[in-house]
Amino acid sequence: MEYNKECQPLDDNLLKYVYDEFKKMHYLTTDSRKVIRGSIFVALKGEHVDANIYAQQALDAGASLVIIDNAEYYIDERTVLVEDALLFLQKFANYYRKTFKIPFIAISGTNGKTTTKELINAVLAKKYKTHATYGNLNNQIGVPLTLLSMKSDCEIAIIEMGASHTGDLTELCAIAEPDMVILTNIGTAHIEGFGSLEGVTQAKTELFRYAESINGKIFANIDDENIRNNTPQTATTFSLQQKADITAQVVKSESAFAELIYEDVKIKSRLVGSYNCYNILAALTIGLYFGVSLGDIKTAVEDYVPSNNRSQIKKTQKNTLILDCYNANPSSCMYALEAFDSIKASDKRVFIGAMKELGNTTDKQHRIIAEKVMSMNLKQAVFVGGEYRNIVKSYNALWFENSNEAKEFMSTQDIHDALIFIKGSRATQMERIADAL
Repeated sequence: MEYNKECQPLDDNLLKYVYDEFKKMHYLTTDSRKVIRGSIFVALKGEHVDANIYAQQALDAGASLVIIDNAEYYIDERTVLVEDALLFLQKFANYYRKTFKIPFIAISGTNGKTTTKELINAVLAKKYKTHATYGNLNNQIGVPLTLLSMKSDCEIAIIEMGASHTGDLTELCAIAEPDMVILTNIGTAHIEGFGSLEGVTQAKTELFRYAESINGKIFANIDDENIRNNTPQTATTFSLQQKADITAQVVKSESAFAELIYEDVKIKSRLVGSYNCYNILAALTIGLYFGVSLGDIKTAVEDYVPSNNRSQIKKTQKNTLILDCYNANPSSCMYALEAFDSIKASDKRVFIGAMKELGNTTDKQHRIIAEKVMSMNLKQAVFVGGEYRNIVKSYNALWFENSNEAKEFMSTQDIHDALIFIKGSRATQMERIADAL
């Protein structure tokens, strides 16, 4: 089959043509800097850069095919022109996904989905060859790339799915076609895109409605009221508070780490904060469903070490830091603050960054978090971000416009032997402050 400068329809003929080339290397990239000989390059239009301009560079680097959606950059028969390169990427990922006859698990939720995905992967890897989303590549580009990086001998796929607007999860399910779904929780993140908590709930439970439409398997945390009220009767339920298909108990101790007991087996994680018990329980539930032994589940969870500033403990020469700087929304902040409040230490400090995408609830939600912080028994409270500026004026607390200013000030302070909780999102880059502590 030959392709010319004419725009090609996204039909099975085109997808098979690209797939036959893809099979030779099993490597596709949207980053021209990562092109290797024999790979396929898909040129996506970004917010700031149109990757079509790198078509020639990709071919020079050895790409066997380049998918473009701007005819200006057509080069030769190695270039395939389509109407929309992103749509091609999604359809091609779905074409590849259909070549697998294995379980696909979709994970979503307001908080904890990446940690839950990592734990489920660790547990299932004890018995199966697994493939899981790298990092949090969980959107309309990340999910296709996750699928296309799967090896042909994979036995179970674990796909994280994010959503910031109604319809996002339905769209991602159409690409990944999961047979099983799990929701970690439903809270007030990205509320600007959803309009209200009801909007968030409606959007997140798209996952359940998709699974019902294909008679798929549903795993549900029924301790979350918003999930419980939307859980089909056929779901496998899990809980830390009530009767469910899988019920465990939180171990209450002075330890900073999440621990739970299931059938008299204690599982001690390296995840800071008891709220992580739900992530552990989700992995336990799915592990048991797939026949992983309780002993292997315990080992997998206890061996898992968090990274990327997620519930991570870091000891410096002067202090002990708890870093949770990857995601911040009202529910995740409150869970984390309550967990930190329960830890006993003589010198406790909180550094907290502003939350984003909260729409007209921004002031209210930041006020709630500020009140919670100031109600805690702390040696020091530090707020970062313009959203906190006016709220903390009446408090005995420090405020900085950004994390660089906070870091600069903290580098002049002599703080020793403190337990310091640093919470924020990627937008506020709170992890920078750790270098001064």
